Parts: sequence; C-alpha cells; structure tokens
Amino acid sequence: MKIFRDTDAFSSVIDTLLFLLLISVCAVILAPAIVGINQITALHDENAAEHNSQVLLSLQNGRIDDFNYTVAGTQMDYLVNETLGASAVDSGIYQTSKKLVAGRELKHKTFADLASESVASQFIIQYNGSTVRLNLLTDEYRTNINAQMQDYLDSQIGERYNYHVSVIWRPFRDIPIGGETQMGKAVPDTAYVESAWITMPYHTEFTRYYVESLIDTELNEIGIDLEHANEMPRDETEMQISGHISDAINLTVDNAVEIIVEMTIYKTLENAQTALNQQIDNAVPGNNSGISDIILDEMLEELKNDPGFIENSSQTLSVQITQYLQQVVRVEVHKATQDEVDELASELTDQYISNTAPAEELRGHVLDYVFSRIDISRARMTLALWDQNW
Repeated sequence: MKIFRDTDAFSSVIDTLLFLLLISVCAVILAPAIVGINQITALHDENAAEHNSQVLLSLQNGRIDDFNYTVAGTQMDYLVNETLGASAVDSGIYQTSKKLVAGRELKHKTFADLASESVASQFIIQYNGSTVRLNLLTDEYRTNINAQMQDYLDSQIGERYNYHVSVIWRPFRDIPIGGETQMGKAVPDTAYVESAWITMPYHTEFTRYYVESLIDTELNEIGIDLEHANEMPRDETEMQISGHISDAINLTVDNAVEIIVEMTIYKTLENAQTALNQQIDNAVPGNNSGISDIILDEMLEELKNDPGFIENSSQTLSVQITQYLQQVVRVEVHKATQDEVDELASELTDQYISNTAPAEELRGHVLDYVFSRIDISRARMTLALWDQNW
C-alpha cells in the first residue's frame, strides 16, 4: 500500500516515460541526419534506375513517321564538293536531284527497327589493330538515326539528365565484328546503365537444328572418340575431341559469314555498277563521275589496311570479302574459345568415363556450345543515364 502513497516514486516513473517518449520523437525527427546520406542515395538510385528502364523502353518503341536518307549521300557530296565546290553541295537543284535518284523514305518505323537496320548495314571489322568498314553507302543513314534519337531523348528527358546510347551488333559472340552506333556524352562511373535486346531486320534460319545439320559429322566423330575413350590414352582422346569441336566451330563460322555477307553487303557490292549507281552518277553534275568505281576502290583500300587480305582480281569483291571474313572470324573465335574448348573436351571425357552421361547426351553439350557462339539475329541497345546535378 505504501507504493501508492509514494508520489515521488510515481512522479519518477512518469518522468522516465516522458524522457523516453521525447527520445523517440527526436529519433524520428532526426532520422535522416542519423542515417546519413545513404538512405537518400538509395532512394535516388532506385528512382533513377526505374526511370532509366522506362526511358529505354520508350526509346525502343518510339516511332518515327518519316525517316529519310540518301544511299551513298556522303560519297556524292564529296564528289560534288571536290569538283564544283561547297556551294554546289548546298544548291537546291543538287539536293533535289540527289533525293529523287538515291533518296529513301521509311514510314512508321520504331527507333529499335531503324537502329538495328543501321548496325546491320555497316559491317565493321576490328582486326590486327585496324578497323575495316565494308559498307560505305550508309553513312547518312547512321548520321540521321543518331540525330533523330538525340532529338527524341532531349524531348523526353529534358535538361535534368545526360545520356549515352549505344546499339551494338556482334554476330559472333565476343568478337569485334558487326556494326554499332553511339551517340551522347562520355559515360561516367556513376551512370545508371540499362540494356535490352532488339531484333535484327532480316529473317534467317540459323537455328540450333540448322547448326546440328552443319556439324553432324563432327558430332558423330566425337561420339566415336568417347566410345573408345577407355581404349586410348586420356590425353589423346581429349585432343581428338578438342579438334572436332574446333572443326565444328569452323564449319559454323564459315556458313554464318556467307549468310551475313549475303544479307548485309552482297547487294551493295554486286550492284555497285547497276542502274541505281548509274543514276547516281547521272545525278552528279558532269556525268560519268565514277562514284561506283570510287566506292569499290574505297572498300578495297579499307581491306588492304590488313596485310592478311589478298586481292584476287579473278574473283568478285563479295567473294573476296567472304573468304577474308571467314579467315578473320576463325582466328578471332579460336583466340576467344581455345581454353574453353580444351576444358569442354576434358569435361566430356570425364563424364563419359565415369558413366555420368552417355555419348548422345554429351554430343548435345557440344552442339549447345557451338550454337552459343553465333548470335546473328539480335543487337544490344544500351542506355546510360546520369543526373546533371547529382
């Protein structure tokens, strides 16, 4: 009963509770300062990453109702500038003639469609320290699509963010051969980066089943090697399997190169002196300007930057390019894969000898690996975004 009569003790309890309550309130009020900048940064990071994803999706699906460019426009301008001066290039008569003869107009295309067509039409090879460009007719295409994407992003993002956009097509994984387009400022380490696959603008039957039909002989040889693995020295078995995998890669690469040349630059090369180019020549003042020959000469000069290219006048340029590409891609692919191939051969031998998997299943592993090295039908679009004030 004494405790109820002890008002001092009751007052002390109330004071303690009030003190704890005040501490709690202060903690809530001062939480941002106590936690520090990390919580604010995390919230900013989350919002920026989400915004980046939304902008990239918007860019992929953004639609251009009218997209114009001129085939060989850069080369035509150069010839006119060299022969008649810069004023002739800017003349309305020349610009109208150029558009009528070699102009192209695409309707209702998405940025993803246009960007993939741009990288498909370029075909750039980085090899032996040099860069070779095989298609010289679509410079204006690339310039125009970059300008259109920049205008679109400026209107969508406003002045708050800086950005960099790249679209990269690498038909042979990890090999610097294909096409690319880039626009925007240099990307800092603090940028938020988002990527997505876009589909290339052509149809190909280069499927897993198709690759299997190409390398069926090599797959059968691997199966035979595995079935005799217990009868031969381990090193010899692995060496034979590794060799068959490399041969399967060669067959796949050679066939893929033929398909790519056919889809991307064959028409440009074989039709360089057909009616279209004759009309282009006629559009340039003075006629017989020789733009067709100049384009072919430029292509040859680009290829001659690599001492590995041997010009053969008895073959068409497209055949020479196909053979050159097959050689280049083989070398680069084997550089990138040799360690993996040796490791795969060792793993296959292990699994067969230990009865972990039958030869037929292991054949499938080889097919999966070879098929994974080719990616003709997709390009990678990447958007880097960073706050100007952060």
